[in-house]
Amino acid sequence: MKLKINNISKIFDKLSIIYLYYNKINQNILYYGDDINKTSKNYRKLLFLIPLITIISILISMKISIYFILINFINIFIYLYPIIITEVKKNEQKKAIEDELIVFLLFAYINSFLGKSLYKTFEEISNSVVFKGLKKEAALLVKEVEVLGKSSILAIESRARVHKNDSLGKVYSTYLAGENIGISLQERIRDLIEESLDNLKSSLESYVNRANDIVEILFMLYLVTPMVLLAFQFISSSINLFMLLIPLFFSPGIYLMITLSQPNVGYNVALTTKEKLILLCLPLAIGLLLLRINLLYDIIIVYALFTIFTFFVYNRIKSSDDILHTMPNILSDIADYVKLGYGVRNSLLKLNEKNLDTKTTKFIGKVKELVKRDLPLTRLNTNSWVLNAVLEFLDNLEKKGYADSFIFKEISILIGNYITLREKILRNLQLFNSLSIATPFLLY
Repeated sequence: MKLKINNISKIFDKLSIIYLYYNKINQNILYYGDDINKTSKNYRKLLFLIPLITIISILISMKISIYFILINFINIFIYLYPIIITEVKKNEQKKAIEDELIVFLLFAYINSFLGKSLYKTFEEISNSVVFKGLKKEAALLVKEVEVLGKSSILAIESRARVHKNDSLGKVYSTYLAGENIGISLQERIRDLIEESLDNLKSSLESYVNRANDIVEILFMLYLVTPMVLLAFQFISSSINLFMLLIPLFFSPGIYLMITLSQPNVGYNVALTTKEKLILLCLPLAIGLLLLRINLLYDIIIVYALFTIFTFFVYNRIKSSDDILHTMPNILSDIADYVKLGYGVRNSLLKLNEKNLDTKTTKFIGKVKELVKRDLPLTRLNTNSWVLNAVLEFLDNLEKKGYADSFIFKEISILIGNYITLREKILRNLQLFNSLSIATPFLLY
């Protein structure tokens, strides 16, 4: 009996998706760092749901409707769970790394002037509060050195093989090639930064073209659908005006398509608990009050409230952008004070915010307050990821005890290039912005 159970277990293992796609799943896990045994254990637990779901679906389909047999499609996702979950986690990690790579290269560029290798830069960000994706990569790289006993070069070679088809893999391979032929680290990283900016430009331009195409479809949906329905109203009085809401049901899917294709442009807007409660409760409360009047008006009001709330989010983004636009000038001012012999933190205290706008003045005031209290600048968490990274960069320079005016000038130029690129792309999105605002009003 025991032998039969063992044989069944072996057959089951050979039919499992982990056995059939072991190399693919293991490669995904190596990318983001996890244990394949843990994934296998979770998979075994989920597999017990397959017979349970099958039995329930058959019973319900026999009692109620044959269509309930379609519940068995869930079993397909359960069976494919290991490859789906590892692929999703890998893509999340890949996107996080690509979003953070330019700023990471700025950190590595600064360290190159201090004679520090790429591995040392990874060591420094292993406890970062800004880098989420690269922080995980740093932990995996450090593990190869400290746990597996590899040299830093061999560890980078190992991770380069894992990342052979992405942007970080290009950074690793460029670094290793430079080590072999003796090109200076500064030159290599500067070239990588320029290349990353070019890649970001291509990505943003592709997004602009796609977004403009999609929003034109949305525009036609809002404009043509009501016109067709109203035209049919003259022919047949059986047309329900509630059908005018049809575009609203398609809109979330279309906006989702735009969102999924959007590259990260450095915003990190988080709602406060109070704002979340208002967002959830206010539309529901107003909807209930107006329920007796007309369901159509209820839906319109709730939809309008959600639209209005987005303007509050936009205001935060605009505030962060205003501060970011002044950052190259602020860094240039710091460079001037560093020339006079001031340290990083003392230079921040010397900044003159009188000629700056209100939002930037408030931001500089908070920075100075942290300096006076001898607290890390990263305590000041803004809605711009790039701004947060600049604050961490200033903290790191202070810890190193190294301040050079050339570095601040270089960073000022690079951030200026990044801002110019974003402004150019946003100008190209004017059609998207105009149609996005106009389309809801066209329906009503």
